[in-house]
Amino acid sequence: MLRTHGIKGMAKALRQALRDRNIDLSHSDCLELIAKQFNMRDWNALSAALGQDGAEKPLSFSISGEEMKLHRMTERLDVNDTDLSGSRFNDANLSGTSFNQINFSGARFNDSNMSGWFVNDVNLSGSRFQNINLSGVAFSNCSMPGAMLDGVPLEEIVEAYRKSQLA
Repeated sequence: MLRTHGIKGMAKALRQALRDRNIDLSHSDCLELIAKQFNMRDWNALSAALGQDGAEKPLSFSISGEEMKLHRMTERLDVNDTDLSGSRFNDANLSGTSFNQINFSGARFNDSNMSGWFVNDVNLSGSRFQNINLSGVAFSNCSMPGAMLDGVPLEEIVEAYRKSQLA
């Protein structure tokens, strides 16, 4: 996830990397190049898209083919009693989100940050988790048959953990 100052940091890092290769560009030129990466005409267009309070609002980006898209992340989710079966979460920041009585059966979570998740009474059967951050996640009373984490059935992971606790 990025913020406006993170994008400016990307321009600084680009400038330094180019300088290390004996290519000297101004910080402004590097900002223009970064803006182009987000399919913006120039830095002013990107800055306007971010808005005046962009430094305070988290941003993320996704890549579709050769196109990079910028997304503003402004809302925290608190989801209860909802059917999200078959949903796809790609490159999503779901950190600190609370889910209660949700049907996630068959959902796909790819390249997502799910740290600090609190999940209670949730159906995760047949869900797929690939390349995700699950640090600090708490699962309580969840149904997980057929759920996979990086291609490994969750039942196997839980069983291995329980055996390690007995040893």
